[in-house]
Amino acid sequence: MCKKWLKGVAPDLLVFDVDGVLIDNQDSYTLVTAETVRWCWENFFGKKVDCEGYTAEYFNIAKTHPAFNDDVAASWVMLRAMLKTGRESMKEAFLSPDAWKKELYTFAADAFVEGLAREDTQAPSFGNIRIVFEEIYFGAEVYAELKGKVVYGAGGEGLWQKEAPGTSKDWKELGLPAGIYTGRSRDEMVTGYKTLNWRGFPDNMLISFDSGILKPSPEGLAILCERSGAKHPAFFGDTASDRAAQAAFGKGEFVGIGPVLGADSGNGSDEFLHFNTLEEALSSLLSS
Repeated sequence: MCKKWLKGVAPDLLVFDVDGVLIDNQDSYTLVTAETVRWCWENFFGKKVDCEGYTAEYFNIAKTHPAFNDDVAASWVMLRAMLKTGRESMKEAFLSPDAWKKELYTFAADAFVEGLAREDTQAPSFGNIRIVFEEIYFGAEVYAELKGKVVYGAGGEGLWQKEAPGTSKDWKELGLPAGIYTGRSRDEMVTGYKTLNWRGFPDNMLISFDSGILKPSPEGLAILCERSGAKHPAFFGDTASDRAAQAAFGKGEFVGIGPVLGADSGNGSDEFLHFNTLEEALSSLLSS
């Protein structure tokens, strides 16, 4: 028995979400989403940008919904909702926090938002918005290296550089096999590994957006367990989609990281461990 873990069993695999867990992305992805919405509002729709728009409050609201692990999906939904108002001014069209939450919850918890977006024929497409988002995130130089050329010229130096590692430990220093289950693409993991200074992480232990396996599906956890031979994984996550993925998997233990899940860590049978940061969690749970 291991008293540090709620279920009394020490894990045989550590699985990590990336954004909000392995990497502190509060500044980067909030700013990228905000800039994506502003850029599209002005350049695709020819409308007036006169407010900041998307802030950390909106980011955190989106992360309480399991279908919005992908920030491009949040950008698309916000833009569509703003267009419905018929306003020219972004300040007048932008949703209030309460209206934003209501809009998000018109989608089911297990909705595949990008799939639904393909049925929307109004320009720009979800794919166009993703290109803008990635140009802003990576910056012109890195985007061109990854994709061959810049499409819209929306990016500057790259907001990924505002990210910070969630742990000072290298993956080889954890004392247990490690896996990653993330909504990031493999391209985004290029900058992620740079931020973490993780070299040589085994490619077969990464489940990314490109795999076609998206949280809250438990399939990513099942595959990582199969590949590592693990039976009792600990999954470190920071959003409702992470929590739902582990709950659906039904094995191992969930560890909540950060503010989004902090208020929900003690709900009876749904109780889970919670820490403010990954560094704090690893120090507490993996120390001898």
